[in-house]
Formats: sequence, C-alpha cells, structure tokens
Amino acid sequence: MNIILLRKWAFVSIIMGLMVLHSGLSVSSSSKMGEAGLAELPHYFWYDGDRKKSVWVNPELIAEFKLKPETSAQLRSLYAAKEVDVKSPYIRLWKIKDHTSTKAVARSLKSGTDSNLSPVLHDTASTHGVKRALPGNVLVQMKPDWSQKEIEAWFDAHALTVIKPLTFAPNTFLIQTESGLDSLKTANRIYETDDVVLASPNWWQEVVAR
Repeated sequence: MNIILLRKWAFVSIIMGLMVLHSGLSVSSSSKMGEAGLAELPHYFWYDGDRKKSVWVNPELIAEFKLKPETSAQLRSLYAAKEVDVKSPYIRLWKIKDHTSTKAVARSLKSGTDSNLSPVLHDTASTHGVKRALPGNVLVQMKPDWSQKEIEAWFDAHALTVIKPLTFAPNTFLIQTESGLDSLKTANRIYETDDVVLASPNWWQEVVAR
C-alpha cells in the first residue's frame, strides 16, 4: 500500500477530528484502577490503514461534542462532573466521580439536550497517553476502479449515508454515524467487508506540545 497515501490519510483524519473539531471488546474489567493502568479495562481496536490498533477506555473521563449549557448542568448535577482543561472550542472533557459507561451517562440525560458523548480513549494502557475521542462519522476510501454508480449502490446496500465526498484522495467519502463507539464499530464493519481501501473513525485527538 502507498505509504504516502496512508500518512496523508492519518493526517486528514486527525485534522477533520479537530475541525468537528466488529470492535474487539475485552471481556475483563476492573472496579478499581491503578494510578495510571488501563490494562484490565475494556479496550477496542480500529484500522489505521491496514494496521490493526488497540485503544483503551479511560474510566474517569468522557468527551462532549456539540456543546450545550443544559448538558453541562446535568453532568455537574448527576455525576458531580468537573471540566478538564482542553484547548479546543469543539470539545469538553469531563471527569466523572464514578466509573460509568458513556451510554449510561447519555441515557440519564434529559431528552432535548442533543448532546454528543464519547468515551475518552488512549493508544496505550495508561491514563497518561494522548487522549482520543469519537465525535462521529467515518472516513472511507473505496477502491479506485469503482464507478460512482457502483459506489452509490454499495453504500445503499450497507445502509450507509454519505455526508460529502472528500478531495484528498479519489473515491473518498465522509460517512454519517453517531458519536462515540458507533463510529468506531461502523468503521471496522466497513473495512472488514474487504471492499474498501481504508475506513477510519473521524478521530478527535489531543494536540500535545513537543
């Protein structure tokens, strides 16, 4: 596979995340976490090009996209959540009191808040690693010899909605998903059909000064 294309893909995926800026779930979990260890907590995988990579869930943090005051108020009231400093206008990170899944948090919020929540994940089994989150949507590159008609038929057959075509590579599209793990699972499902060149979640990734 073209290494330059893979690097460009990774770069665009991160940038798009900033502008929004079948997963492998570990069956083991822990009610107590060490100061920095995540090894016993749920972890998932995703495809970076043709490489399979793991990410670990941070049990103390959740990410909020599409920011609204109502959601912030509910998180503070229900979970004694405290905002974590992150230098981005598109995302809030919340430290929650107890280990609670993002889905459970989302279900507890009153309807109408229209919040987009995601678990916070790390590339290594440590809370000190670079933070990632999933604002929603998937980047997909179809095979270069496929016609537009073939691509549209494939998306229809797999019940996928195209938000827009992308211009950094041929036959590349942004596919609609919900925020959170739905986007990671959808990306994996698409890649594992073997009908595409690339399929990646539209990651938000923390920018760390070097």
